[in-house]
Amino acid sequence: MKLRILTIYNLLIFALLSISIASCDDILEEDPKTFISPDNFFNTVDDYEAAIKGVYGITHNLFGGRQTELKELFADFYDQPESAEQGTDMWRNNPGNNFWAIRQGWSVPYQVISNANQILASLEGNTTISVANKNSIEAETKFLRAYAYFQLVQLYGDAPLRTTPVGSVNDVQIDRTSQSEIYDLILQDLIDAESGLPNTSEQEGRVNTYVAKALLARVYLTTAGNPMGITQNYQLALNKANEVINGPYSLLDNFADVFKNTSYTSESIWEILYLDGVTSNGKHNQTAPTGNQTALLLPTTDFINSFPNGDSRSSWGIQDGFTTSGGSVFISRTYFNKFIDESKLEQELPPAATQTDYSFPIIRLAEMYLIAAEAENEINGPDNAYPYINEIRSRARNDENDLTHVPDLSGLTQEEFRTAVLNERKWELYTEEHAWFDLKRTNTFNSVQDARGVELNVPIGSYNTTWILPDFEILNNNIPDNPPYGG
Repeated sequence: MKLRILTIYNLLIFALLSISIASCDDILEEDPKTFISPDNFFNTVDDYEAAIKGVYGITHNLFGGRQTELKELFADFYDQPESAEQGTDMWRNNPGNNFWAIRQGWSVPYQVISNANQILASLEGNTTISVANKNSIEAETKFLRAYAYFQLVQLYGDAPLRTTPVGSVNDVQIDRTSQSEIYDLILQDLIDAESGLPNTSEQEGRVNTYVAKALLARVYLTTAGNPMGITQNYQLALNKANEVINGPYSLLDNFADVFKNTSYTSESIWEILYLDGVTSNGKHNQTAPTGNQTALLLPTTDFINSFPNGDSRSSWGIQDGFTTSGGSVFISRTYFNKFIDESKLEQELPPAATQTDYSFPIIRLAEMYLIAAEAENEINGPDNAYPYINEIRSRARNDENDLTHVPDLSGLTQEEFRTAVLNERKWELYTEEHAWFDLKRTNTFNSVQDARGVELNVPIGSYNTTWILPDFEILNNNIPDNPPYGG
């Protein structure tokens, strides 16, 4: 079985759970007199299963939506987007507190957190399900809460920390909590999830202990970098990445086979699966420059020219226009190919009529190799890091027998390897929503300044390490904004 998003039943569960708190402005508008207790909803394992699936549905809104595409496009290797609505402002480093990306980047994680907290609170007094079922439900729910907080803290830094449901209007306004405390919760939730989740998932799309290990590797790598600087976490990142690398996964032989699937592959650790005709992967519209003002993620010329010789991530992954079999030029510029459905291009369908159910990789095995390479280099230098990065490079060769295609790396200094692995992440993971987080973790926002120069309305500065807060949260929770862009 596969976890597809979203069934009508899950949407109903989502509606029930979301009565708690999505944002303070909802409370001010509705002026509720009481809050519904989760005890009224959760009695059987099936009740919890339905609720957890509903939380997965909200979690999936962290990917492929407006807040994620605008975050992704800020990287130095993305060209100016087709769309002028807010996308260009973000690309030019000039966000506004009322932008839908800023609002959703805050509200969607808190929807996940709110609903997860209700599930966890209901478990404490529940006597109708077994201890084993309780432990399993708790582990899965904590994982989802940790993932939501991880997205939130990376974008906004200090943020209100909620671990229990909101019980009254008086609980709404709380101060921001330090990043370090939020990361403490994230790591503890993931450690609990790692020990409580099964080794294999009941359904594709749901998490297991290896997904928790993989996310721990990512979080440890993140906290070792900017702004936390907990350098001892490089070793923890390396350890967890190796546990996943030595687990039940294997790299696919061909880079192209990683994408345009509707089910997991041997490389899949955690993916979003879509329901054909009901939900869809928005990356086709975000990357197909058909002239309909939907393409936000487009490659720069410098990025296209940066790939090693004989790299399939370029020759297959970046296409130079599209001409239909009838000779009509439907796309006249280069575009990213990972999530493009050529049959839709052949029919010259506008974005509104384009639905694809290609799965979206949240975490895949190649990332674990790159985490291991980066962490090993930071700990001991490049000598033992080469096998990890060269495994990814060899898979990228157009001709696996031609060693001049994406040649193995060797003889680099630690600083040279540091640059090499960041380039490798760009070449391997473009359009998969890692780019902004890599800029922050490595404190390399200056690369955006170098790439865009006078095209930026606001120059790059220290303020770029966080997003500004949404207008509704500043108003209703009465908390200070992050530093404004431009000082």
